[in-house]
Formats: sequence, structure tokens, C-alpha cells
Amino acid sequence: YVATSRQLKRIAAVSRSPIYSHFSETISGASSIRAYGVENRFMKTLEEKVDENTACLFLSLVSNRWLGVRLETIGNILILFAALFAVLKRDSLDPGIVGL
Repeated sequence: YVATSRQLKRIAAVSRSPIYSHFSETISGASSIRAYGVENRFMKTLEEKVDENTACLFLSLVSNRWLGVRLETIGNILILFAALFAVLKRDSLDPGIVGL
């Protein structure tokens, strides 16, 4: 999981860089963009870059959730076995030990 998570974060960071550069170029050339009437083209390009970055972030989120579900499942199984052990051995176990 760690290697995959690291790579997904790297990909998300790499896909974020073109957004910043496109945005700064758009701001610096805003008067020219308006003069030539190509606002829609620049907006479309920015939307494509944001969509690509969002896809990378989504994969990172899904991998984090995958790990969370696995860890929660392991924890729940551990609690289930502890509860079953307490119920099955209720006659021979001290209540204080069961509470621990």
C-alpha cells in the first residue's frame, strides 16, 4: 500500500503543476485573451487539466479508503473473536478479565 500511495501522491502533484502554470499564464495574458475572444478555449483547457488532476486525487482517495476498510475489517474480526471467547468461556473467566 505504501508504495502505491506514494506513487499516487506523486502523480497528483505532477498533474497539479500544469493547472498552476496554465492559470498564471492565463492571468498574465488576460487582456490578450479577451481581445482575441478565446476565453472559452482557455476555460476548456483549464477544465481538462482540473479533470485530470481530480481523477488522480480520486484514485488516491480510493486507495486510502481501501486501506481503511481492510483495517476496520481486521479490527472488527478481532473484536468478534474476543466477544465469542468471552461468551463461550463465561463460566471459567473472571468478569474483570473479560472486561479487559
